[in-house]
Amino acid sequence: MPAGDQVPSRPRAVLRSVRNVPAMAPIRILPEILVNQIAAGEVIERPARVVKELLENAIDAQATRVVLELEEAGKKLIRASDDGTGIPAAELALALAGHATSKIASAEDLEGITTLGFRGEALASIASVADVRIVSRIPDALEAVEVSSSAGKAAPPRPASGPVGTTAEVRNLFRYIPARRKFLKTDSTEMGHITEQVARIALAYPRVHLTVTHNGRSVYELPPTDSVRDRIAAFFGSEPAAALIQIESDEPAGRLWGLVGPPHLARATATMQYLFINGRYVRDRGLLHAVREAYRGMLEGNRQPVAFLFLAVPPDRVDVNVHPTKIEVRLRDAHLLYGQVLAAIRERLLGPGMAPSLVPPSPPLAVQSPGMSPDAIGTNPRDAVRDDRAARVRQAVADFLRSPPSAAPPRDAACGLASVTFSRDPGAPGERVSPRPHADGDIPRDAACGLASVPGSPPALAGARLSPPAPPRDAACGLAGARVSSRPHAIQLHNTYLVAETPDGILIVDQHALHERVLFEQLMSRLEAGPLESQRRLAPITVDLTDAEMAAAETHQEALARLGIEVEPLGPRSVGIHSFPTLLERADPEGTLRDFLAWAVECEAPPGPRQVLEKLAHVAACRGAVKAGDPLGPAEIEALLAHREASDMAATCPHGRPTALVLSRTDLEKQFGRDYAATRRPSGGEPLPF
Repeated sequence: MPAGDQVPSRPRAVLRSVRNVPAMAPIRILPEILVNQIAAGEVIERPARVVKELLENAIDAQATRVVLELEEAGKKLIRASDDGTGIPAAELALALAGHATSKIASAEDLEGITTLGFRGEALASIASVADVRIVSRIPDALEAVEVSSSAGKAAPPRPASGPVGTTAEVRNLFRYIPARRKFLKTDSTEMGHITEQVARIALAYPRVHLTVTHNGRSVYELPPTDSVRDRIAAFFGSEPAAALIQIESDEPAGRLWGLVGPPHLARATATMQYLFINGRYVRDRGLLHAVREAYRGMLEGNRQPVAFLFLAVPPDRVDVNVHPTKIEVRLRDAHLLYGQVLAAIRERLLGPGMAPSLVPPSPPLAVQSPGMSPDAIGTNPRDAVRDDRAARVRQAVADFLRSPPSAAPPRDAACGLASVTFSRDPGAPGERVSPRPHADGDIPRDAACGLASVPGSPPALAGARLSPPAPPRDAACGLAGARVSSRPHAIQLHNTYLVAETPDGILIVDQHALHERVLFEQLMSRLEAGPLESQRRLAPITVDLTDAEMAAAETHQEALARLGIEVEPLGPRSVGIHSFPTLLERADPEGTLRDFLAWAVECEAPPGPRQVLEKLAHVAACRGAVKAGDPLGPAEIEALLAHREASDMAATCPHGRPTALVLSRTDLEKQFGRDYAATRRPSGGEPLPF
């Protein structure tokens, strides 16, 4: 065999490990406890999964009140008590057995699942990795019955005292699988996952009274309500909840209702996108894609819309038995539901009265939740109105399909800023006067975007108080005043691109991408020397956060302070921004904090200190940089280009987008045919008059 065709030899360590592999063991039937522990690996990976299973059992038992008690983020204790129908004494012993359930009896029942749970392996799996105790009583019984299990071995049922309903208690989670327990995160992280599971149940079933305590302290007290908006306010804040827009659509494929956010409410991640099908929280890629497509042309590329959608479809038209976690489903009418979601949201967003407002609109009528009557949302429209609405829906879909798809994300897609432009009063620099949509749907221009008005000139790049590489800096105007006399004067096109002549051709610069790179390098350089200078506010900016964002804010409080952002808790789910870096005094403090916390929540593994600081600098630079659509004066253009020449990494912005495009003279001559024309001569020998 030629040398080039020889199989490379394995490393010595690999060969040694291969030789030590024992011979294949005989086939055997696994013990039941091991089977349940393997099943637990599929559905019980953390305390939040136990909470999900227990809450779903309570909902299936038609409970109207559920109390969830936690200790050490569920690692030590998870207790769920409900006032549901209870479990008969004769059946309670089977509750902890594998694949035992009262919700299906035959294969035909899988064609029309109407309950949240049905597989019958959850309690058995939990009992194999923890100590479980269940006390239940049916309405007609004189006393309750108790059954307990340790290490997967259930004790015989015995009489107990207790009210009508069921109490399920799980202690010492993963006690019998220590290796799994080592993979659990901190209490704050695990509580964030538990809160997410509670939110999904609370949003889908607002008429159920939910109480959550942690280490003896009240976390949530959610009384029953007919309004999903109230539940959204409890988890995500009253201001976002008040700004949500109600949608509703009734088609043969299914009934759709819910609340969606206006474009300015978009977030950096999809954490505020909730989709429920027949009361079950699901993640369906097709329908969530329809939500994003409904906002096409209204959001920057990386921003995610806010949506809380509820679909009611015939049970035989949806298959929920796809994945052990039951979070994925298959829909028979997926294409019809896709169009319905797209049309309902887009019609509402393009409808009258949707212009952005500085004052949040008053909350509309309550949104129906699963199991409510149609009257809970408001008065049903008349036939004529319904016909008119159907025509407008068809027109909205037709307009959407005729519109060209976006081949690339809009400029500044990675920055994720609200798409509202604020016009300014020349006599009141930096003051917000009246909102108006940007002409090309690009990035807004307001006081939060790092612009300051200078009498007699366009807004300066005040958001970038940079130390120019060589030219002097005008302290009042940031980059203004840093001129490069050797370069011919550059111009600005479409208030977005800078065009300058070079010795070899033409340079075209994206002003936001370049300024973002300059700001990022400036921030990182100053962070290495110590905390940034900050300006303390007379009154803090109050920001409502979710539990997961609150935990992230507490975890990274020191890193935020190093950047000059002083954040202090004001309540269980709100913080106050007391100071902000002077280098970015024109940036939006709340938006900067929210974008960073959204990234921190999405991180699977805890980020390192360097990674945290770089992300903070990324977000702050994007928020503080000049935006596309901002007019610049000649001095500001020259200053920005001067910083480009001095930067070693000016070819791309921190997100990786190119900052400039160079067209050489050769490229230009080819486009205009000058190379070919130069070789042509008329019959008299004279060159053509080009």
